[in-house]
Amino acid sequence: MAAIRSRRHEAGFYETTVFVHELAREAMDKAIATGQFKSRREAMEAVIHAAFMPEGSAISPR
Repeated sequence: MAAIRSRRHEAGFYETTVFVHELAREAMDKAIATGQFKSRREAMEAVIHAAFMPEGSAISPR
């Protein structure tokens, strides 16, 4: 696990813990169930990138 974290860090990724309201979690779960995302992690990464990365330069989530 440490090696994975190290590789991700070297690639410019940083780990952040967030708390989400249960309604947001339910919405993420629905998006996962419909195939929009594979996991909560993927859903959160996509939203964070869309909100904060300029269009065209966003790094795709893993």
